[in-house]
Amino acid sequence: MDILKGHKSKIFAAVFIAIIGVGFGVIPYFSVAAIINNLVAKNANLNNYYPYIFAVFVGFLASILFHEISTIISHNLAYRIIEDKRKLLADKLSKISMGEVERKSSGQWSQFMVETLDKMEKPIAHVIPEVIANIFIPIVLIITIFIMDWRIGIANLLTIPLGLLFSMLMMRGYEEKSKRYQEAAKAMNTTMVEYVNGIKVIKAFNKSASSFGKFRKTVEENKNAMLDWYLSVCFSMTATMETIPSTMVFVLPASLYFFMKGSVEVGTLITCILLSYASYKPLIKAMSHMETIANIKVVFEEIKKIMEIPNLKRGEEVRDIKSYDVEFKDVTFAYEESKNVLNNISFKANENELTAIVGNSGSGKSTITKLIAGFWNVSNGEILIGKTNLNELPLKQNMELVSYVSQENFLFNKTILENLKMAKEDASMDEIKEACEKASCYNFIKGLPNGYETIVGKGGANLSGGEKQRIAIARCFLKNSPIVLLDEATAYSDPDNESVIQQSIDKLIKDKTVIMVAHRLSTIVNANKIIVVDNGEIVEEGSHKQLLELNGRYKKMWDAYTESKEIEVI
Repeated sequence: MDILKGHKSKIFAAVFIAIIGVGFGVIPYFSVAAIINNLVAKNANLNNYYPYIFAVFVGFLASILFHEISTIISHNLAYRIIEDKRKLLADKLSKISMGEVERKSSGQWSQFMVETLDKMEKPIAHVIPEVIANIFIPIVLIITIFIMDWRIGIANLLTIPLGLLFSMLMMRGYEEKSKRYQEAAKAMNTTMVEYVNGIKVIKAFNKSASSFGKFRKTVEENKNAMLDWYLSVCFSMTATMETIPSTMVFVLPASLYFFMKGSVEVGTLITCILLSYASYKPLIKAMSHMETIANIKVVFEEIKKIMEIPNLKRGEEVRDIKSYDVEFKDVTFAYEESKNVLNNISFKANENELTAIVGNSGSGKSTITKLIAGFWNVSNGEILIGKTNLNELPLKQNMELVSYVSQENFLFNKTILENLKMAKEDASMDEIKEACEKASCYNFIKGLPNGYETIVGKGGANLSGGEKQRIAIARCFLKNSPIVLLDEATAYSDPDNESVIQQSIDKLIKDKTVIMVAHRLSTIVNANKIIVVDNGEIVEEGSHKQLLELNGRYKKMWDAYTESKEIEVI
């Protein structure tokens, strides 16, 4: 398995120590056999029994000790592999397109990154060392029985064919049912997240969990999938677990028959009976992991499927960017294979100028900024920064060149300071204070009881929308990228906050290449260039004055906007 590459030495150590531990675990059976043989021989000298009694204690204690050592090694390995996989998958998410990320809901990604990866623990920490050890030792014991008396050895194996038959019946359709259950669990988890996130709406419309149809349906499907899986394997699993270790059914009568006929000595009989019992105890332990073994393929395939998602097409070498003009050349783009969002558009946003993009909802405005930010690859055409194709830049360099402020900026459930330092990890407090002053959030942060150490809550829930937006702008000041993308950055602001945020934006965009998506036309009247987008195409382009004189689409939008502002005043 690819997941275990580079860890072979630790896996070997865990398996080897586990084998030693299981081996010590069967020593008491040999000792008990020897004690019984001495008793049958009427050996009354107590000193002869001390070594066997000592061996029993050593066997039990050593078995526990080596099992614990093996478990520690395998668990350390398992959690290290899970940690590495989580980091690798988190890095993978940063390299794939937003379209691939959005194929799964946040609940599905959460379940995959937490629950699915946690399912690797059992196979690595338990199945590999314990199953190998608990199969190896019984094989040695069965061979020992065959050496002592091959007839009893055959009797000892008679339960295996029937046990294997039940095992095969249990595994029939096992993978499909396991997969169905896991998919049902994912769906339930996703719907649960959606239910919790939408609890305000549910309460507002007096809807309870029982009447929330989608949630109820996924819970029922999860129950049905689990029951279907369990009931389909219940009988065969129980039969397998009970049949294989039932060796006494054949070994005991066969051994007694051979003893009565005088072809087996009492010592051999007793030893073979005890070893027969001992040989299948480890097998029961190994068989307890059958469910995990059946699920291994499903889990590893799911991880493999994520890792095989193609990365965004990006260059490997850092490019020397001479200027920060942003140019679209015949760019066409579609989300997935749906209708084109952008159709063969071309424009140029000059360095140190403000280029505004306006249009109706769904016209493709925000898509333009997201393509520049590197969230997707274009379907056709090219995007240039300076004279360098965006696809030739490493993703990291693309991120460094661009600051992106949207209408919904996400804050992590950490302190304000930690959220700010995401833009620049080594930022000094002086730099942070300066950025906050420019973003007009210094005063409100200082007014908080814990200042910069204030926890913002999930998604910034402890802050107002305007406060979150100002912290997001402060991050952009810290990042200090030459290209700034503003995607309706004041859309959800009240008039007071809008004025403050607009002042901060004016400071942020000074001497930078700025592309602003705006719905409030008053914020872009001084833009160097305004691009009007409709249905994925550029229909007008020019300054505010030029577009008004053109008396086209922009003029209609402006008239509608100014009319609505007059109504607000009234």
